[in-house]
Amino acid sequence: MVQIDVPVAFALGNLFADIAKRQLRTEEPKYYYKTFYKYLTYQIFFFCWIPVYFMINYFGWETTHMWWTKGSITNYPFFVPIFLVVFFTSAIAGFKSGVCLVRRGRIWLNRLVYLGIGLFSGAWIFGQTNTTFKLGTYDEWKEGTAPWFYEDKTFLFMLILTVLVWAVAMAVYLYKLNKEGKRLSSNSDVI
Repeated sequence: MVQIDVPVAFALGNLFADIAKRQLRTEEPKYYYKTFYKYLTYQIFFFCWIPVYFMINYFGWETTHMWWTKGSITNYPFFVPIFLVVFFTSAIAGFKSGVCLVRRGRIWLNRLVYLGIGLFSGAWIFGQTNTTFKLGTYDEWKEGTAPWFYEDKTFLFMLILTVLVWAVAMAVYLYKLNKEGKRLSSNSDVI
């Protein structure tokens, strides 16, 4: 959902900075750029396309039946470009803020940022299931005829698939960053 995709993009920047804290604390540009590169490749290949897919195919659900009352994304020709600019601005700002907090030794504040966004996202989804669990258009939702998400097999399959892609790729990236950081700290007295 758009309302959580943008904050989650920000939170992931903080999370990546947290996991790469050993590398980032060295303040060597090569570690910063290497981590930033990994983070951006994760965002490009394993996250940003997911909300775009749901915007195109399940616009009402992706917007949680709020503010955008027309039935399709085609009624909003600038929606996807604006979303992508906002998404990547948020993602990069999240990484930069995470790096700043990590380098200042404010690890727990950095963690509070991404954990707080995670709690907000969970509250958004489970706190208003009448909108977040419903598909269809805004008009269908307003009339009470919007189907539940589990009634659409394609949606359910894609939701499960995209969550798996997102989570598994994130786990792999974070594992590799953590492993690289441990190797760095065992080979160096800098940290």
